[in-house]
Amino acid sequence: MKVNRGHGSGGLFWWLMQRVTGILLLPALFAHYIVTHIQTDHFVTYEKVAERLATPTWKFVNIFFLTVVLLHGLYGVWAVLLDYLSKRPALRITLYSLIATLGLALYVLGLITIVPFGV
Repeated sequence: MKVNRGHGSGGLFWWLMQRVTGILLLPALFAHYIVTHIQTDHFVTYEKVAERLATPTWKFVNIFFLTVVLLHGLYGVWAVLLDYLSKRPALRITLYSLIATLGLALYVLGLITIVPFGV
């Protein structure tokens, strides 16, 4: 099977998403580090995290961070695997399904962790 990666191959959206999520990760990771490790007297406790996650703003920030990290990381894994799987369509479908299932499971697990914290 020949892989067409030229014009019209359908990969532009995901190529662009990889770059956009990479750019978004930098300020999000920096903000996460500052808020979690510097502004909390260097000790992260459940109470501090629960207090922060009780606000809608921090819920949104954490869900955004979760989404960007999963999109960037899992697509990165898929891009690396594509280099080795171009001639094995059955294995590509299987691994893509596994990556998509893992991504969905991790996203749901993250939402289950973030959303229940209330005011």
